Amino acid sequence: MLAGWLAVFSVPPAARAAAQCEQPWSCTGVARIVAIGDVHGALAEYESILRATGLIDATGHWAGGESFLVSTGDLIDRGPGSSAVIALLRRLEAEAPAAGGRVLVTLGNHELMNLTGDVRYAVAADYAAFAAKEGEAIRATAFQEMRVHGEFGGLADDAARAAFTRKYPRGWFARQQAFGAAGEVGRWLLARPLVVRVNGVLFTHGGLPPGLATQTLEAINTTSLHQDLLDYTSAWHALIAAGLLDPDTDDDERVALAKERLTAYAGTDREAVAAAVATLERTDASPIHSVAGPLWYRGTAMCNSAFETDTVSAVLGQLAGTSVVIGHTITETKRITTRMDGRVTMIDTGMLPALHGQPSALVIEGDARSAIYARTPAERAVPDPEARRVGDRPGALTDDQLEGFLAQADIVANESPPLPHAGNRWLTLRRGDVSLHALFITAPEPGRWQNEVAAYRLDRLLGIDMVPVTVERTIDGRPGALQFWLEKAVSAAVVERDHVRLPRWCSLESQYNLMRAFDALTGNPARRADNVVIGRDDGLARLIGHAAAFPTARRLDPRAARPAVGPELARRLRTLDARRLAGALGPWLDKAQLRAILARRDALLGKP
Repeated sequence: MLAGWLAVFSVPPAARAAAQCEQPWSCTGVARIVAIGDVHGALAEYESILRATGLIDATGHWAGGESFLVSTGDLIDRGPGSSAVIALLRRLEAEAPAAGGRVLVTLGNHELMNLTGDVRYAVAADYAAFAAKEGEAIRATAFQEMRVHGEFGGLADDAARAAFTRKYPRGWFARQQAFGAAGEVGRWLLARPLVVRVNGVLFTHGGLPPGLATQTLEAINTTSLHQDLLDYTSAWHALIAAGLLDPDTDDDERVALAKERLTAYAGTDREAVAAAVATLERTDASPIHSVAGPLWYRGTAMCNSAFETDTVSAVLGQLAGTSVVIGHTITETKRITTRMDGRVTMIDTGMLPALHGQPSALVIEGDARSAIYARTPAERAVPDPEARRVGDRPGALTDDQLEGFLAQADIVANESPPLPHAGNRWLTLRRGDVSLHALFITAPEPGRWQNEVAAYRLDRLLGIDMVPVTVERTIDGRPGALQFWLEKAVSAAVVERDHVRLPRWCSLESQYNLMRAFDALTGNPARRADNVVIGRDDGLARLIGHAAAFPTARRLDPRAARPAVGPELARRLRTLDARRLAGALGPWLDKAQLRAILARRDALLGKP
């Protein structure tokens, strides 16, 4: 397999002085890189951005010269043109080297899903593209095997055939064969790397999980994660051929079913089949299939930068990368976005029309980066820095915009809030077409409403991004703190009590450690499970209930567990000084409280 990659990516003599690819996943000296994220079968949109970046001509052939096109995966699923997208990219991959250019493709989680038989996002057009290649014999064999194993077994023959046709439209089996380890599409996809590095920039689909900090780029793409994928697909197809698995067996049921059927297997190749079962079980636990691997991980795109920056920096250092470009997670604004001071660039802007985004590309030329959008091809915009957005809200409002909304919007409803917020008011605010809820805090017990505003301002100052927008506002002649109400969230108390299942993109322990650090800094003694709220859709923890924070005590609470302070959080803490604190928090805290914050900061950093 490695020899095949090297043949595809070997550099012609005329291009060696400018660009070299010492490995299929590592190239240097590239003058122009064009990176495009998740296509999802949107052929027309994909062609439009390829034209806008000058990579193809009017006939759809390579026109990019020595440019390197990097695809970060998810070419397929959801949209109708998946097969055509792959065919186009394969043709461009063959055409580009003659002009000194290259096409580098990393696998996405949707390629992995289809390679391993998970076709839940395939659409009718995906099967129709393979219908002509599927004869009656393969369908008849599959139908009989499924009848033997019990599927459709309780139905009369005509009803069973009708159910079979509904579940397996013509082309289903031919497509599965094509995506198999020996199939035409499968062979091509399985020869793609998981992470590539061009001019020191890493490109991968999902992100940089912590586990990559102990690997090399070569190991990721050959002997570890990529090899797990090769071994899994090989074992899975072998077990289908042996009858130990059905073509549509859910991936979370395969190991158990294969073990069960192995007990009754009497074929002469039983030893080889048993080895395939063992391989399936071993590789089923590989990070290649989970959020611990680079194809599924969303932490780089979503998790708190105050701790996730440490993970990204560690992986970049290990893999000799200066920054990383990722897809997988659609940006909030549907525009190319950076985070962590430019270490991360997110390029999934929802190209498929059903996702209501737009085709886009990131262009890197030397140190310059620009975003190109197919709808406005003349535009050369700098990628947008990520704006603060703590909590789900209507539209793409940033927290800066939300501050203005809370301060000025009309109050259209005023009612008692849910527990445990008794004594305050739950307001419905409206301005223009936007309507949302906010909590008006005037009677925190014990404590001061001013502390709620101060906690938000300090959170913003440090980039902790856990406290929802909170502003001072006078309503009906009474001053108080008006705090954005977090929708689609549940308290940690309810999560613990009801065992609520939440997304696992960001480690709760890492988030709780950051919470403990913030509470130590603010001297907040009142953290309870009911004033930690967690987003149902993103699994991100948010902090409310700071009325008792900001005492004048200068020492850390000896009863509280001492939080770990990583390099990035320590760097941010060191930026605090009396002037910055007074500017940000002075309207709500006195000088003694501000001095106490700095003293607790020093204690967190281990200063005497």
